[in-house]
Amino acid sequence: MYSKEDINALYEKIAHSIDISEKLFDQAEEYYKKLGAWMDEETPNYRLTVYAQGSFALGTVIKPITEADDYDLDLVCEFADHYGLDARSLKVGVIKPLLDNFDEVTKIEEKRRCWQVIYKNASNFHMDIIPSVDEKTFISITDKNVEYSSYEFIGSNPKGYINWFNGRKAIRYKAIREAAKSEQIQKFMAEVEPLKEYKLKTPLQKAIQILKRHRDIMFKDDTEHLAPISIIITTIAAQLYNNEDNIYDSLKNILANAKDYIDRCKRNDEFYVENPSYTGDENENFADKWNEYPERAEAFIDWLEQAKTNLISSIEMFDDKAEIGSVLGVSLGENVVQRVFSEIDAKTAKSILEETQEKELAFVPRKTQSLLSVPHREKTPWTLPKGYRVLIKATVTDGYGRKYPYKNDGEPLDKAVSIDFTAIFTVSMPNKVKWQVVNTGEDARGKACLRGGFEDSNVGRNTRSEGTEYTGSHYVQCFIIKKGQCVGKSNIFVVNIK
Repeated sequence: MYSKEDINALYEKIAHSIDISEKLFDQAEEYYKKLGAWMDEETPNYRLTVYAQGSFALGTVIKPITEADDYDLDLVCEFADHYGLDARSLKVGVIKPLLDNFDEVTKIEEKRRCWQVIYKNASNFHMDIIPSVDEKTFISITDKNVEYSSYEFIGSNPKGYINWFNGRKAIRYKAIREAAKSEQIQKFMAEVEPLKEYKLKTPLQKAIQILKRHRDIMFKDDTEHLAPISIIITTIAAQLYNNEDNIYDSLKNILANAKDYIDRCKRNDEFYVENPSYTGDENENFADKWNEYPERAEAFIDWLEQAKTNLISSIEMFDDKAEIGSVLGVSLGENVVQRVFSEIDAKTAKSILEETQEKELAFVPRKTQSLLSVPHREKTPWTLPKGYRVLIKATVTDGYGRKYPYKNDGEPLDKAVSIDFTAIFTVSMPNKVKWQVVNTGEDARGKACLRGGFEDSNVGRNTRSEGTEYTGSHYVQCFIIKKGQCVGKSNIFVVNIK
């Protein structure tokens, strides 16, 4: 059985693997500081500063899931005063010409609240620069109404949020810092600038990185803007963090209590995730769009449930490294988990690869070929994707009510016991879980009970329960259907019955 310490060690390695490299981090810092210095120099009539906010400043940035994507560095360009400028004048009349004239920028594009900037020699990331004005206890940022092409100022407080977040992790960070001192690296730490605080990360920051990675995998094909936004994930996680000293316990606590937290924070039966740092006239609700688009709230709640299943419950169900690695591969990306396990155990890494890659029929074991070839097995009505994005966990309940796990093609089971097949996958809602149940052998044939069709889950949304009634080898296979297409499938799971 994999211990909590073993699982946490895996999460430590995964968090490190999905973190931004020091080289890229330093490059991003160099570019934004250079841009800020140039903008300040070119505007002698204004006092301004440029600083990082968001995941770069919080130490929760993660690598994109594909090389085609890039990092998003959120910056604030803060003016010391309004200088008689309204929101349009500041964003379009002052900031845009500055960016147009900066030699190292190849492209700028206007977004609702910022200018997105692409650097000449920085293909790995882009910068989102938000124009703003210092209001002493908060800042006013520019906000464009796309429908009416109008601009206004709205309140925000990114520095306050960073301070609040740092306060939520302060106790654990202090302990980590003290441990670092004992390793005689206090001189190194004393020289680290605020943006580089990621070099000593707390379990809270690493847990958020893993949650964001799970979000990215689950919503990688999202075209409806349903993916949970990082600021809500970060805020809820930080509010619930209880100074746990490891990633696993942090994740378990956050995922166990997030839904109740969301329900408790509702106001007048509307979703409300308050910005804990904003001090303007009106409180800022990070979840305001959930009330306008309820499907986003539903997607967030569904993501929480899948994350809890994938990152906690399923990990506790499996009992060997290869199975756990396969679950994490489905949940956090096969490439990342492959790299992590390759450092630990090459044999396990190979098993994980075999679990998720599809073999040509000629290389499939003879028994599997035989089961797939029975004439009463219905053809799948969908075009099937390559590889396996779904895993099956089977649990047997015997006649005395005792439960125990059953492995694929395991030892023959007695008749008259029940077996639950649970699908483990990372696909955003809405989706439908379908099961192909195929039995074989003379026992089932003689009783005219051969099956080979497709059925729904009958225990919750992701579980199919069956009884062991007929001698022989039988199997189930799971398919995830989204908008009429199969977006994920499992390998066949064979059950042998005495």
